[in-house]
Amino acid sequence: MPQDFSGKNLRGRNFKGQNLTGAKFIGADIRGANFTNAILREADFTRAKAGLQQRWQIPLLIIALLIAAAAGCVAAIGGAFVGAFLSENYQKFLSYPGIIFSIATVIFLMIIIPHGFKSAFEFFLVIAFVFVVILTFSFGLSLEVAGPVSLGLLLTLVFAVEFSLALALTFAGVVSDTFALGVIATLFGSLIALILVAFVKAFATARAISVVGAVVGIYAVTFISGYISKRALADDNRFSWLKSIAIEYATVKGTTFRNADLTDANFTEATLKSTDFRTANLTRTCFRNTEKLDRARVGKSILADTRVRELLVTGNGYKKSYVGANLQGANLTGVNLNEANLKQANLNEATLHQANLEWANLTETQALATDFTAARFTGACLEAWNIDGNTKLDRVDCRFVYLLEYPKSGTDDRERRPSSGEFASGEFTKLFDEVLNTIDLIFRNGIDWKAFVAAFKQLQVENEGTELTIQSIENKGDGVIVVKVSVPPDANKEHIHKNFTQSYELMAARLEDKDKQITFLEGVVIQLAAKPVTIEVKATAENKIGSDNIDQSRKVEISGGTINAAGAGSLSLGDNDGTTANSIEELSDSAVSAALEEDRPS
Repeated sequence: MPQDFSGKNLRGRNFKGQNLTGAKFIGADIRGANFTNAILREADFTRAKAGLQQRWQIPLLIIALLIAAAAGCVAAIGGAFVGAFLSENYQKFLSYPGIIFSIATVIFLMIIIPHGFKSAFEFFLVIAFVFVVILTFSFGLSLEVAGPVSLGLLLTLVFAVEFSLALALTFAGVVSDTFALGVIATLFGSLIALILVAFVKAFATARAISVVGAVVGIYAVTFISGYISKRALADDNRFSWLKSIAIEYATVKGTTFRNADLTDANFTEATLKSTDFRTANLTRTCFRNTEKLDRARVGKSILADTRVRELLVTGNGYKKSYVGANLQGANLTGVNLNEANLKQANLNEATLHQANLEWANLTETQALATDFTAARFTGACLEAWNIDGNTKLDRVDCRFVYLLEYPKSGTDDRERRPSSGEFASGEFTKLFDEVLNTIDLIFRNGIDWKAFVAAFKQLQVENEGTELTIQSIENKGDGVIVVKVSVPPDANKEHIHKNFTQSYELMAARLEDKDKQITFLEGVVIQLAAKPVTIEVKATAENKIGSDNIDQSRKVEISGGTINAAGAGSLSLGDNDGTTANSIEELSDSAVSAALEEDRPS
């Protein structure tokens, strides 16, 4: 019987490696609990509270505020230095470097807001190089360069302070959800710096302008860092890495499901801030209406994609783009994907039970073993989508679909199915059941029919006992031909397709070689036929006279030459391939008598 921990205080509990299949944690406090390697199939965490325990949350928050205060202090002192350098005593050293520093700082801040730290840092390197070159050629290596060089160091300080303060504010936001605390800490540190500036002797000669510079520095740095932190917490791609760093540290002592099996687990309305889901099995895990899932550490799971995470939480994907998105194993029960673009998305093993997919684009979508039970498909585009025998299409609600994303050239034909009217109840499922029980053999450069027949016969022999029949042959144009082969529902389609492809390619190669040999032999025959053949025929007659009878015989000798002789016999053409038989008229009696007369002794 599944264990029931509903409503219990489980803070800091260790469930590492335990089998908790079907366990109930409804409304439980699981902050700081360890579920590493646990089996939590079909576990129910509805309204559970995960994350950091307060005894860890407060120290981490204090650290973040101290960093913010330190950054504010440094910003104020940096501004004071700028103000001091702008005093009358330093003006002679600041003509060009001072202008460059001021312009560079402004541009630096302008770049970091729309483009992020990376672009701003690249700009910073260029400006730093230019700054050093100008100092070298303007002032040489004299001691008078001290003031301008200090300004160069302040440029470095701008980047360092912006980064540390933005990280501190983001960390404070992740840990406590209170962004204002970080700003207050920054201003507190700045106030301390102002007091130091006002009384430190080093700034006595330019106290007023130093204080003004400090105030300006505080305002600029706090404003920019606050903006960056806000954008990072809002999942802005330009600063997402900043949030990732903050979350990494904020989950160190939080609830962990690392490498746990959460197949079919339910986290509806749970709070998941500072929770570690790295390498966990999230197949069909429900995250509907969860809170602070964006503050969890998700590693490379499907939750890493902001689009996917929001869809899993809200269930609303109306008219949104999920092109190429990884939704494998996602629990999308009842989601609204009306007019959504799911082109080339991975929906393998996902569940879309009762999902609204009307007018959605499912072109080239992978949907192997996907559950579409009772989903709505009217108007959806299903061009080249990939389904198999494990794809569930039971009780699908569909009036018509399209098989092409874009119309055929020069027409508005998107291959509507049915071509006219609407599907009757169950017809859509029946249509694609037939598709599920067929293998598409695609030939992109026409078909060698001799190779096809030979390969198909061999396939039938190799799969004896499996009924394989050709269902249809379709000419798609541009040399593309699709042959649909009907197979039993339990057939290994991938294995059959692979074997046929290999056999076909082998047969086609053999036939091509044979055609080359035949072509060669035809050429040889033509050359031999064009060469003249001469046959010489020499006839002799012998007369042997006995005592009582006469033995007459005729001998025909043949050598090369044109056939021109009288007699009877079979002609053999020496080394020529084959035998030539010719019917030769018998020698006349007068010819024989004449021959005998010539040989008779006088």
